[in-house]
Amino acid sequence: MKTFIRFVILFGLTFFLSQCFGVSKTFPEKKFYLIETGETKQLFSVVKPRAFVVRKVFISQRFEGKEFVYRKENAVYESDFYNGFFIPPAHNFKEEFVRSLLKSGNFEWDASIHTRVNVTHFIELNLTQMYGDFRTKEPKAVIEFEIVVYEDKDSVSTPVFRKTYKQNQSIEKKEPEALVLGWNLGLTNTFNELNADLSAKLK
Repeated sequence: MKTFIRFVILFGLTFFLSQCFGVSKTFPEKKFYLIETGETKQLFSVVKPRAFVVRKVFISQRFEGKEFVYRKENAVYESDFYNGFFIPPAHNFKEEFVRSLLKSGNFEWDASIHTRVNVTHFIELNLTQMYGDFRTKEPKAVIEFEIVVYEDKDSVSTPVFRKTYKQNQSIEKKEPEALVLGWNLGLTNTFNELNADLSAKLK
């Protein structure tokens, strides 16, 4: 009888604690995403014999972490512990950027991989904004970056192109997947614009 009473008391205490302190509460599963841009427009029938190195990728400390960032009010930003990047955003951004440059035909080689080719250009990137703008009923995927391109001649690097690109891409919902799809579309459009600018500027 005493054993039964102890069991009832223990069961009741466990139930009480679980209800009061949320012991049995389940949490959302963490999800990870990658930025994957769409097809880049090929600008030349024959690839330009240029080789580049992305020398630096800066990213604002506000957005350098793996967790997604949402802007809820003008001065209020929130990070999302349960949704974020599979790899650091600077690395993800760089990979898609490099792929776009090669697909466009503006460059033939990524000299950081093919080390025996002569570098013709150095590139620096500064990713200043990357967040979900959730302040209104019409959410947006925001991304902004600056690119500086240097031409290498006789071991001297001379800046030949500099421009800032920004996209405020409308998205359907205030949700992580919709945000990533917005970034994908925004960067696809931006990279195509950037490559068109480079094709007109570079020799």
